[in-house]
Amino acid sequence: MRKLFLMAIVAIFTLSATAAPDDKTTPNDTVQAEAELNDSLPEVIYESMADSIVKAYITSLRSLVKLQKKATGTTEKPSPYLFRLFAPGTLYNNVLTQKMSLEDDFDEKEEDVNGVPRLGDLKDKQLQLAADINNALAKAYVTSPQFFSTTQTELMSTARIRSDLSKKEESNQKLAEKVQEDKPQMQVEAVAVEVKKPNFWTLKGNGGMQFTQNYFSDNWYQGGDNNYSMLALLTMDANYDNKRKIQWDNRFEAQLGFQTSHNSQPKFRATSNLLRLTSKLGVKAIGKWNYAAQLQLQSQPYMTYDGNGENVVADFISPLYIRSSIGMDYKFSWKKLSGSMYLAPLSWNVTYVDRDNLVTRYGIYEGHNAKHDWGPNINLNFSWAIMKNITWASRAYWFSNLKLTRIEWENTFNFTVNKYMSAKLFIYPRFEDSSTKYRAGEEHDGTYWMFKEFLSLGLNYDF
Repeated sequence: MRKLFLMAIVAIFTLSATAAPDDKTTPNDTVQAEAELNDSLPEVIYESMADSIVKAYITSLRSLVKLQKKATGTTEKPSPYLFRLFAPGTLYNNVLTQKMSLEDDFDEKEEDVNGVPRLGDLKDKQLQLAADINNALAKAYVTSPQFFSTTQTELMSTARIRSDLSKKEESNQKLAEKVQEDKPQMQVEAVAVEVKKPNFWTLKGNGGMQFTQNYFSDNWYQGGDNNYSMLALLTMDANYDNKRKIQWDNRFEAQLGFQTSHNSQPKFRATSNLLRLTSKLGVKAIGKWNYAAQLQLQSQPYMTYDGNGENVVADFISPLYIRSSIGMDYKFSWKKLSGSMYLAPLSWNVTYVDRDNLVTRYGIYEGHNAKHDWGPNINLNFSWAIMKNITWASRAYWFSNLKLTRIEWENTFNFTVNKYMSAKLFIYPRFEDSSTKYRAGEEHDGTYWMFKEFLSLGLNYDF
């Protein structure tokens, strides 16, 4: 109750100090401000004297805030100096210092002293407010000294006012040093290191058993007649590429076909007869071009007969073609077309015949079993996926020693039915002018072009 009376008295003194002539406010302003603030308060029925005092204190405090805003002309929050008006009664040193100053008329002056504004300067609204608060407290010290039982020195000695708040606390310890590192203990099992060398080899192959229909021209160099037969096919590739400089392509091809003959002996005759091994070694040159050297061996595994079935026209190593060359190899790939073109300005071809009675058939002079030809060589291989189930594989070969010429063009059209069945159409035109009649200057039998074709349907498997 004692504190409530003290706050009420302080508020009254504050109002009177604020309304003083030197603050340029009138009692009418105070009454008007109180009326405006009271209108905003809810209507409350005060049942005791204590409630009335509290109401008077609140009204006076709000009036003081209102007048402070009006005097300063600002919308800022009230000054913290107002705390001394409703805090516990304390005898402040600055209040006594101001009242005991010799310049009592400073509040009426608008000029500062030596260019430094002083408390109560009308140019500084905050300083003027502080002077008004000090005046109110000074009057309360004189009229009601019983409400002030504490001095500023005692208040500060009890640590009610902290003087260290303005000091910035600094710490030499870093935040990272304060946080204790939590190092998880991981248990890693020892794993045996397995070193794998890169595999630069690519292996693939194709095998099949086909039922064929064959057609031979009358002058086919290996002989034969039209027939229906069975054909076994095998192709194997082993290619090496280290993705840097070296490429080594190897292909083995085998064909062996038989037919039944009703017009001649023997009853089973070989129709397709091929053993061919091609090896090409390339060294990176520039772009898609490689320096290359190629070796090819070609023969047949089974003997074949002429049309009447009595004379052997070809046998194992009769003939045997050995083709070696050096040149440039160009590999291309465009959408569904891929292949290689081999250009050899220098090649050495050897034709060897083991049977003496067949040497002249393959352009070899009697008494010799081999002949050697030198000249340029061109070899083109490509594969084209024409449609989803139709592919075209082709091999074109050209050689000439500037006197004799050999041209071969093998074409295989593969019609895939499913993974295990397919149909094949094989077309093989061939040109060679190295027959016996040509070399002897005699008339030949019309043309040096030969032709072979077969159509087959049967089993097929890629591996």
